[in-house]
Formats: sequence, structure tokens, C-alpha cells
Amino acid sequence: MMVHMTTKNDPNNIRLRQLIEQAGLTQLDALAQFNRGVLKPYSISAWKAFLADRSADRWRRFDDVLLAHAEKVLGNKS
Repeated sequence: MMVHMTTKNDPNNIRLRQLIEQAGLTQLDALAQFNRGVLKPYSISAWKAFLADRSADRWRRFDDVLLAHAEKVLGNKS
């Protein structure tokens, strides 16, 4: 059985949730915008894994390169 050392979420995953909320987008709309600038688009399943709680089996870390892209396409442009 795999046990996580911590149940705290990764800061990148937390920031992704913040960007989506601040942009006023649904998860699916945010995914559509995010996928416009990537070579290989992410699936809904992968996107939900980035947004899942770290204690969930499906959780995946949202890495630094992906976060930089999310900041660019979802962040406040004002």
C-alpha cells in the first residue's frame, strides 16, 4: 500500500485552481483555453487529476512548465 507523506496539495496544483477561479471559468472552459497552446492537448481525465486532492488515487502533480503556461493563458491580463 502506498502512503503519502503529506496530504497537503502541491503549490502548483493549488495555483491552477486559483487561476481557474479567478478567471471565472469552468474546469472544462479552462482546459479548452489551456490546450490551445500545447503540442499535445490534455484530456479531461488528466485535467481532473491535476485538480484532485492529493490524497486521491488519481492525483497528478502540475509541473512548473505547465503552470507557467497556465499563468500565461489563464492569468489576469490587465
